[in-house]
Amino acid sequence: MKKTLKGLVFITLPTLIFIFVILELFFRYVIPAAEIPQGVFDENELLYRFDTTGQREGVYTMGKGAEMRGDWRINNHGWNAPNDYFQKKDKKLIAVIGDSFIEAMLIDIDKSYPFLLRDSLGSEYDVYAIAKSGAPLSEYLSYSRYANKYFNPDIFIFNVVHNDYDESILELNPSSGHRLTVNVGEEGVTENIPVANPDFSQFDWKKRTLKKSAIFRYLYSNLNITKAISMMMEKKKEGQGDEQFNANVEVAKLLENKDAIDKAVGYILAKIKEENPGKKIIFIMDAPREDIYKGRLAESNVMFLHDILKDHCQKNGFVYHDLTQPMQEDYLKNKTRFNPELDAHWDEYGHRFVFNQIMAHPEWLLPPDTTALVMAVDSLASPVQVVQK
Repeated sequence: MKKTLKGLVFITLPTLIFIFVILELFFRYVIPAAEIPQGVFDENELLYRFDTTGQREGVYTMGKGAEMRGDWRINNHGWNAPNDYFQKKDKKLIAVIGDSFIEAMLIDIDKSYPFLLRDSLGSEYDVYAIAKSGAPLSEYLSYSRYANKYFNPDIFIFNVVHNDYDESILELNPSSGHRLTVNVGEEGVTENIPVANPDFSQFDWKKRTLKKSAIFRYLYSNLNITKAISMMMEKKKEGQGDEQFNANVEVAKLLENKDAIDKAVGYILAKIKEENPGKKIIFIMDAPREDIYKGRLAESNVMFLHDILKDHCQKNGFVYHDLTQPMQEDYLKNKTRFNPELDAHWDEYGHRFVFNQIMAHPEWLLPPDTTALVMAVDSLASPVQVVQK
């Protein structure tokens, strides 16, 4: 017993400590683990953003060899941006609202399309990006209210992806209680007041300490082990295969709740219109890119989400731009993906592509014309749907 205890104290434990230190150094300097800014629930604004009192700059990496890297910077308002945001406005202001696609941790932040716009339009416009990973369409309403409260933008660009729809409804995504979500019932659509999640590392010093470990961050972010295990367990539990998931959504679940999703989207867009009189509102819809890469776009099972958004943009007089056709045409011509193999978020090529799409339509950046009626055809025949009322 004494011999075993002695071996544990003088051999096993020091060996484990040595291995831990070596791995910590390895994942800091050889294959650098992702540096992760601290997310916080702002109890005053009732929204989720980044902490402005902790680490403000770093490098986010992903992949076994940290193949994907992006410099991030948390600005004075708690958003990932190369510039600080101020209330004083000497130029017209464009606010780009979104989730992780606009947060853009996987590329240098000045290479995301909001800040490509800022560099290009800087003489006349400033551009603020307000986005946090995990935010659904309903949270975009909260972000627009935040933007109006502090900055009063002239133009809003809402960046929509396929998992923004069902995640806006609390019943379909109970873990989103810290976001602005909606309930869809017989009496109509109502908003839920966001509440802080006590399990967040914001409230748990042990979790914050664990995130300081490069080994943990490598497993958690670079390899994304928790997500991989979760998806594997869900598929095993429900007997589901990859074919039932597309564009990061469980298609059958969305189809079962199509009416509720339609009502939720209708409510959110109507509120955006009501709260932003006289402002140009633009919605950009991501393409089902895997369907494009695999040559199965004609059979895509998520295009009904595009139709829902287009319909409500028409009803509210918003600009609607569907990336599906232009991305398909570009991919057929250049055979260049808009996202890396490792991840579904746009890479630099993807962000540059969306930037070019916006710059190809300078009329979007003009004040709304209340007398003109400009309409385009269906989203797959033409990527643009503009209706001004």
